[in-house]
Amino acid sequence: MSAIRERRTVDLPLLSPDPIDDQTLGTLLEAANWAPNHGRTEPWRFAVFTGEGRTKLADALAKSLALSQGKEEPAPEARETQRERQRMAPVWIVVAAQPAEKPRMPLYEEQWAAACAVQNLLLAARALGLGSKWISNVPSMHPHTARALGFPEDSTPLGMLYLGHVAGEWPAGKRGPAQDKVRWFRD
Repeated sequence: MSAIRERRTVDLPLLSPDPIDDQTLGTLLEAANWAPNHGRTEPWRFAVFTGEGRTKLADALAKSLALSQGKEEPAPEARETQRERQRMAPVWIVVAAQPAEKPRMPLYEEQWAAACAVQNLLLAARALGLGSKWISNVPSMHPHTARALGFPEDSTPLGMLYLGHVAGEWPAGKRGPAQDKVRWFRD
């Protein structure tokens, strides 16, 4: 319950540049792999970017943003802005839902299962003391981004996450009472 209550969206400027080791990343991806999914299809797919690998992600996102604006290529300054942004977090993970070859489930169930994998990863990140954020903006969900990063044509991009150690105080959060969001029906 602590990881659930303390999980926060942590803004990029609040992260330290300290790297996250491969063992920790493996633990997070293993947590994601144990998400529930109807049909046991395990549709979640991840592309992990660290170090100089973040440049590939930045370039794909810059091009996707340009394409979404009706341009063929991003302006050089837009590409550099994106690269600077990707350098602000030591780890970026792009997420997609990959339907089974012979789907038994509707696509939305595969997407929801992948979203559950993301939540598992975010909770595990908090349990390990890492800050994170799930982004589902236009460039991160653009089909060009998914294809440029090697996801199959029939996969659905679900956005991306970033991870890092929090520099300073852990952000506070607030929620209204759960009972205000529940309707009970009893005998």
